[in-house]
Amino acid sequence: MSGLCVVSGALGTNRLQVGRAVAALLSLPIASTGAGKATCLEDFANKVIYMSSFTVSQKDMFASVLRVTDTSVSDWSITEEPARERYATGMKQIQAGEKEGFAKMLYTRVFYDDGVGDVERSRGTVNAALGLPEEDIDEATKVAIERSKTSPW
Repeated sequence: MSGLCVVSGALGTNRLQVGRAVAALLSLPIASTGAGKATCLEDFANKVIYMSSFTVSQKDMFASVLRVTDTSVSDWSITEEPARERYATGMKQIQAGEKEGFAKMLYTRVFYDDGVGDVERSRGTVNAALGLPEEDIDEATKVAIERSKTSPW
């Protein structure tokens, strides 16, 4: 029996992009036919695949927020916290039963200096093979800002 695990990564994958990837995968022929060796579903059997909407840094995300909200750096109170300390804080919050700690851990771990969050560079993505577009970070930022106005729990 073959299996497939779809993992969104590379610092940012929106649900729409995951949907595009699943649709593209399911649209592939099961086996390659002909001499061209076109991409087929068998190419992905028993493998973990990665896709992304975009690969960005925290500075890229903040620049997007500034554009979307029509604000400037001086409008914000900015603090710096090492990723490992922020992750540890999130872990303590989880242990204390505070759900917010999970998001803090999740969105901090990808920024460790070991590069683990950059799967585009470390593992590669299937974006090109599946014809996936690079999404617009400003559009994703608008959605995230709207989503932040409601409780995730």
